[in-house]
Amino acid sequence: MDFKLILKKVNNTLTTEENEIFEAWYSESKVHRDYFDKVKNNYSKGIDIVDVQKGWADVSIKIKKKKKSYSSYKYAAAVVLLFSTILTWYWNIENTEITPTLEPTVVHKKQIRIGSEKATLTLEDGSKILLEKGESFETDKASSNGEQLVYNKRRVPEESTSKNILTIPRGGQFFLVLNDGTKVWVNSGTQIKYPVAFTADKTREIELVYGEAYFDVSPSTEHNGSQFIVKTENQKIEVLGTEFNIKAYGDDDQISTTLVEGKVLVKNGNDSKSLTPGHQSKIDRTTNKLVVSTVDVYNVISWKDGLFSFKNQSLEDIMKVLSRWYDIDVTFQNESIKNLTFNGVFRKTLELNEILNIIQNTNEVNYEINEKIITMK
Repeated sequence: MDFKLILKKVNNTLTTEENEIFEAWYSESKVHRDYFDKVKNNYSKGIDIVDVQKGWADVSIKIKKKKKSYSSYKYAAAVVLLFSTILTWYWNIENTEITPTLEPTVVHKKQIRIGSEKATLTLEDGSKILLEKGESFETDKASSNGEQLVYNKRRVPEESTSKNILTIPRGGQFFLVLNDGTKVWVNSGTQIKYPVAFTADKTREIELVYGEAYFDVSPSTEHNGSQFIVKTENQKIEVLGTEFNIKAYGDDDQISTTLVEGKVLVKNGNDSKSLTPGHQSKIDRTTNKLVVSTVDVYNVISWKDGLFSFKNQSLEDIMKVLSRWYDIDVTFQNESIKNLTFNGVFRKTLELNEILNIIQNTNEVNYEINEKIITMK
């Protein structure tokens, strides 16, 4: 059983096919049922699954120093203790443990809040409306309950120039349903521009100005074959009806598009590539080169399911992700630790210091909190 399916079951995000696989595994034995129940119970309490790799065989925080010809594997005592108590019969826990000697420094701690649903909606006349949990908003074109923004399903006979802009600040996220029924999960630090209503029989086109969003596109077959296009800084994604993720943050070196289901065509100037499920295109911002590779889709899209999932990810990239969700600034006192790579799955409802403490327990990294600035050292 792929552990990712278990996490998706806990989050109620399994597809029909995945659920059939899970149910077959779950009904196979009492051991499986007991295991799932314990994972679900601990997940609900906020306990995190760290470094679940290689099926059922390996529980650890792995640190790989890219500039060396060998890998150093160390184990955080807290992680080992967690899994030795609830998952003993599935994993072989190695005896190597680390006794933490590094202590984080708190100079002056300003409250660092966990991210939540919030956004700013800019209407066609330029007026701005704050959308946040607990606040409702409604017009003749759209409505929001503070956690999602839904546009009325109506087609306009003539081309309309009316567009709205949804801006998600750092520390926020939001769910958007476009006029054609397309669903969009919008991540922290993102801006998306789109028509208030799509024109009948015309290409449906929106713009991801910057940031990251996951799209579940309403099929073209439901819209007289009209194509769906997502534009970013220097690429165009042509879609017929599919699910995919686009990441286009300004501080990233690359723009990536990851396909989950269906088929898309990625265009970059005169170059273009077709993507099939499980593949990702990357456009280098410096060279403008477009390349395609296979990826672990779950790690790319887990953010929309309420999880941080890191697989062989550098500390620098991990801290970028955390900075957007917790609205913090990150500096590195020791440049060499940027390239340390970690594996882990964390709930986005965790306090920031809980995640940092797990990383710090490897004895490879320490951190300092000063207001909302985190210094890694």
